[in-house]
Amino acid sequence: MAIDLFEKYTDNVSQFMEIDGMKVHYKVEGEGFPIVLLHGTFASLHTWDRWTDTLKKKYKVIRLDLPGFALTGPRPDKSYSVEIYLDFLDRFLKRLEINKFYLAGSSLGGWIAWEYAYRFKEKVRRLILLDAAGFNDKQSIPLLYKLVQNPIIKEFKLFHGFAEYVKAPKTFIEFFLKNAYGDANRLEPTTTTRYHELFARKGNKEAFLNLANSGVTDNSSSLKDLDTPTLIIWGEKDHWIPLANAYKFQFSLPNSELIIYEGVGHIAMEEIPDKSVKDSIKFLENKAFDSGTKVKTTTLCDKFSDNIRVGEIGLQSITEKDSFHGSVLCIKTNNRKVIFDRIEEENGKGKVLVIEWIADTDNAVIDDELVFALMHQEWEGIITNGNYRNTEEICKLRTGIMANKAYPRKAIAPTEDNLIEIHYHAAVSGIEFVDGHFVYVDKDGLVSSKKNLIDWENK
Repeated sequence: MAIDLFEKYTDNVSQFMEIDGMKVHYKVEGEGFPIVLLHGTFASLHTWDRWTDTLKKKYKVIRLDLPGFALTGPRPDKSYSVEIYLDFLDRFLKRLEINKFYLAGSSLGGWIAWEYAYRFKEKVRRLILLDAAGFNDKQSIPLLYKLVQNPIIKEFKLFHGFAEYVKAPKTFIEFFLKNAYGDANRLEPTTTTRYHELFARKGNKEAFLNLANSGVTDNSSSLKDLDTPTLIIWGEKDHWIPLANAYKFQFSLPNSELIIYEGVGHIAMEEIPDKSVKDSIKFLENKAFDSGTKVKTTTLCDKFSDNIRVGEIGLQSITEKDSFHGSVLCIKTNNRKVIFDRIEEENGKGKVLVIEWIADTDNAVIDDELVFALMHQEWEGIITNGNYRNTEEICKLRTGIMANKAYPRKAIAPTEDNLIEIHYHAAVSGIEFVDGHFVYVDKDGLVSSKKNLIDWENK
């Protein structure tokens, strides 16, 4: 008796949307800020079942069977380039009226996710890449893709003969999954059955072969310009895409964090769902990563004119990092040691130090030594009405500095009788800053607010 895949692999949450001659299977569950989940090769929206059980308590979870896979099935035009997937995904989300969201993708879905985030930066607020594809050098392409790209296999008769071979045998699917898991003992029989039955759906075997033989353009050079906060998740025992690619993503993405799971393979959301979703939620809720996202002060002025203060003209942004922002920590002092002590007290990720410099001379408070201390502790930057020196050295560094003017002499320590050290508030650039306020700097100037304007914009 033939299995009714639609009856077996749908439930009361399942929906279908007509796009490009396909009935796209998808689910929307939970309430809150949307998160979109994209599966990888051979998989389906079910790969995210355990993640969804947790995520839907806080977020609106949207997942779908991508074209060429599972219940959505093959594209009538047999076209599976990344560009086509990006266009499809954008139209799918527009139909759902989802304009701003978090985006997570595994393997092929990870490739689609980061390319989409690069093209639509204004839509994707955070990005999660699980063992993502997208580097297309010889070492990065999975073995099965290399096999079906072989010129002999691609000959007409062998192409379809291979398709017949891979369409059904459960042993083939079981081999693939055991190879994809770091610990094969974690693989449940029902998971193997699901992969096997959905891959055997009419048209899916040919869809995979067409996908594997689609011409690809390596756009990985664009990753360096993708400043969306990104979590990179990788299994240490990934036999499909090498662990080296995790470091390639981390090196290329300017605002990213990498988590490597020991003993885990290519499908972390299935193999260790509880741990991987917990780490992902922690990333989504960590506001420090918003500091790496470029924010235009002009946009903030246009959108939030009643909720901001604009700094007076006069201070200069003097390093290569001419755009930075974060929550404010304040000091009013005439002693550089006080500033050093504050810098070294904690990690400064997501924070900006605002210094009201009280001194009778023009001597410089900022120099290369202080800037290196900022970088070591990962501060987003420093804003001060004081002067700076060592301009040639510090202007090349990647820590934000907004200060008054260049002056060659270094500030000297005051006597004990004249020491000033006041915390929690500072007056700089005509603004009364208070600890916990937020500040935004770019080439157009400086904007301050009492609330996190990135949060407001995301709502």
